[in-house]
Amino acid sequence: MPSHAQGHMLLERVSREFGPVLNTEIKTLESWTLERVKLLLTQNELSYLTPAEARWIICRLLQLEASSNESYLHGITVSPGVTDVFHQAIVDLRSAGIAAEQLNIADFENEDKGHFVKKLLYRYEQELQRKQLVDLAGLLGWVKQLPSLGIDAVIVVNEEVIRTDLDQQLLIALTGGTYTTLAKEPVFTDPESEFPIEQTEIFHASGVLAEVREVFRRVSEMSIPWDQIELVLSNEEHYAGAVNTISSGAGICCTYAGGLSIGLTNAGKAAKLFLDWLESNYNVEHLLLALKQGYIRLKTKQNEADVTTFSLIRELERTGIGWGKERYRLLEKRIAEASDEETILKLRLLNSFVQHLFNLVTEKALSSVQGLIEALIEFTSTYAVLKDEEEHQVLSGIKVLQQSLAAAGELEMETALVFQYVREGLSQLRIRVSGTPSPGHIHVAPLAAGGLSGRPYTFILGMGEKNWKVSARQDPVLLDEERARIHPALITGIGRVGRTLEQRSRRLGMIHGTCFFSFCSYDPTEGYEQVSAYELLQVYRMKTGQPSTDFETMLKQLANGARYAGIGSRLAMDSADVWMSALLSSGSQIKDGSEAVYAHYLHISDGVIAAGARKGTSLSPYDGILDPSAYPVEKPEAGFNLAFSASKLEMYARCPLQYYYHDILGVRKNDTAVLDRSKWLNALQRGSLMHDIFNKYLTEMKEQRRSAAEPLTHDGSRLKELTEQVIQHFREQIPEPSEHIFRKECDSIRKDVSSFYVNEQRRSTIPAYMELQLHESEESPMLLELSDELTLPIRGFVDRVDAVRPHHYKIFDYKTGSPRRYKQNECFSGGKQLQLSLYGLAVEQWMRQTGFDPEAKVIESSYYFPTEKGMGEEVGRPQDRRKELTSLVVAMLDAMKQGLYPPTKDPKNCTWCDYKDVCDSHAEQFKAKREQPDNGERLARILEVERFD
Repeated sequence: MPSHAQGHMLLERVSREFGPVLNTEIKTLESWTLERVKLLLTQNELSYLTPAEARWIICRLLQLEASSNESYLHGITVSPGVTDVFHQAIVDLRSAGIAAEQLNIADFENEDKGHFVKKLLYRYEQELQRKQLVDLAGLLGWVKQLPSLGIDAVIVVNEEVIRTDLDQQLLIALTGGTYTTLAKEPVFTDPESEFPIEQTEIFHASGVLAEVREVFRRVSEMSIPWDQIELVLSNEEHYAGAVNTISSGAGICCTYAGGLSIGLTNAGKAAKLFLDWLESNYNVEHLLLALKQGYIRLKTKQNEADVTTFSLIRELERTGIGWGKERYRLLEKRIAEASDEETILKLRLLNSFVQHLFNLVTEKALSSVQGLIEALIEFTSTYAVLKDEEEHQVLSGIKVLQQSLAAAGELEMETALVFQYVREGLSQLRIRVSGTPSPGHIHVAPLAAGGLSGRPYTFILGMGEKNWKVSARQDPVLLDEERARIHPALITGIGRVGRTLEQRSRRLGMIHGTCFFSFCSYDPTEGYEQVSAYELLQVYRMKTGQPSTDFETMLKQLANGARYAGIGSRLAMDSADVWMSALLSSGSQIKDGSEAVYAHYLHISDGVIAAGARKGTSLSPYDGILDPSAYPVEKPEAGFNLAFSASKLEMYARCPLQYYYHDILGVRKNDTAVLDRSKWLNALQRGSLMHDIFNKYLTEMKEQRRSAAEPLTHDGSRLKELTEQVIQHFREQIPEPSEHIFRKECDSIRKDVSSFYVNEQRRSTIPAYMELQLHESEESPMLLELSDELTLPIRGFVDRVDAVRPHHYKIFDYKTGSPRRYKQNECFSGGKQLQLSLYGLAVEQWMRQTGFDPEAKVIESSYYFPTEKGMGEEVGRPQDRRKELTSLVVAMLDAMKQGLYPPTKDPKNCTWCDYKDVCDSHAEQFKAKREQPDNGERLARILEVERFD
């Protein structure tokens, strides 16, 4: 038999129809041959070479040839596809009994190809001899040495076994030519076939899922026992997953002759993510995804038992690793900087994890298929969450893949090719393979092996032209004309197609009982109509007695295509069917089912209420207008550990709702570095880098003076050195997407630094402080006295304080963007630019309280744009409007106490906001509410804030 499973199904079927068949064994030609010659091979110290092992030997020989400048393959990448076609060519030649010395170069269309194929076949033969290996073709000589069976046995052969001249010769040698072949069934469309044409049903559907759901819906409506059903999948790749998804959701048990993808298991997903991590330059996102989805789990010791996966994920996100092997050193840096034992424990666990991964990723792992598979096995067995037998099947499958490589020896190649071969190997692994049906289970088989179970109900799914079409493409290595010249036993592409179609049709002719045919008449993912297979049209013609019916007529005469959800009186498969039945009328018109949806899904109802409230004219909590008694918000006051900074107050002025999300609710964006292939540093990161350069440089120049009154002596070369140091430091903290982008941004940074240097050479003031810290510590904010009635706890840093003359100072805030938003005639800009006014007062108070200058007075302040883009421009802010500053802060604090957190006045602020996905068009919607007279009193304090210019 072609397989043990097919043999057992046929035997069970015969037993059901004709009674028990005793003393019968099922053999495949390969297994029987090996069984007979096993002793001979052992005595001659020979080993059998499986087709999978032979493929890897061919791969290695091709790799060696491709590396030669004079080879036929020079310049060609030996991909898995290239290996497959040459392997098949060698198998076909050996199956026809052709040795390398028998090949005639003149039989090839291309002389160079002929020489290469002959050389490849010769080297393969030499490899077998050198390693004392025997492939299937090599077994023939040993089988011929065997004595006759010597037993009175009836040998029955399925003709599908005899695919090549080698198969025929092996069979004759094993049996002495005394065997019986099974009678051929007529093809299922033949009028003489016993195929139950009268008991067939045909339907079509809109999409694979709709088709599979319709099958299960019909099975349930007809109350057919599961173990009376066989599903034959015309396209196993597209349909098996859909069958598994729907049957699992409905609690229906199935056996799968072709198995299921390992991507359904944690082990399979973990293996894929490990490869993704390696190929993405170690992007930490893949490790985070594996942890978040529960595909992997870190091994913990007894003292680490309380460490949760969630806490490890948060720590890994906070490191800012991003991508790049060197970036993972940040874990060691975080360990050195951490102060609490719990954090150190988690960081050490993570560091141990990644160090183990990097120990797996050796040079061998990245340059050989064996090495990468070894690393994959170690990773999967150590970290994958193996929750059931299916998970262990994946691990076993990878180990079998590893063992198949042993005969070929080391396979070294380019890293990209290594990943191609390993991914291709993983894609062929399967779980839950069950060749024979089981009681209480629906049996699911691919088209190439379907129709043999003998069950009374058969569903043939996916019977579209695309799925049933057998490609007549010629072998690219041995063309049909070449095959005909080389040896008559070499089957051509056309011959192979004809044999495949005949065997398939005869196998389906064995179906008895009731048969359902279905196909997708429309593909919703691609958006186009599809035609059924010609064989289905033949069945329809025979069933209806209309021999001239065409595809279009058949489709019109069939009932409307099945949809994803059943409606009307159809059996409900799940909640989707229930909802669609409730929401669709008999004429397929959609009803207004909003009330039913809202009643069942309260969170959707809440969302609709919120959306309606935002669109209305009245103020509501959904606009950020809270009832202080119901939603009390603590206002920082003197004595509290909570404190403001200028940036927080400016955030509130810019968008109170953003402030509410950020500081009241504490919602933060993900800490994980996101790969932007067009940019290294974002605006905030670049600003921080420029600040560091300026501060380090001015601090050094200040310290080199002999006296406090001496002006700065500038040093351009030292500034360049510091620039490179800071750039390198940031490079260690933030991964660059590419060397090109990194160099491009560095050139721009150097130009900005040069612009800063030119501006500073013209400056007459002397820096007194850089990065002046106003608060004593995180726990002890500075208490800023705005008035006799108001003391505000603040934390903050002032970029720069310069001495203008004795006791008189000027403060600067560096800006690396454009000065366009900063108008010369403004002071507060509606609270969005109060930093200089607030910190001017704070610097005065700090200098007096610390004793640095008891008579200190800040008389000037500027937003300083020292970069090439800003051209050294300074936008000044007066320091003589402190009563207005106090009134502005009081208005802000009162607005907070009153629960006023509406969206921004200017929707342009939403462009770069971290919460734009939450708000959507809320800022635009709120414009009308700001202008509504009835809302003026409630919004009075926030509107007052906006009026401070």
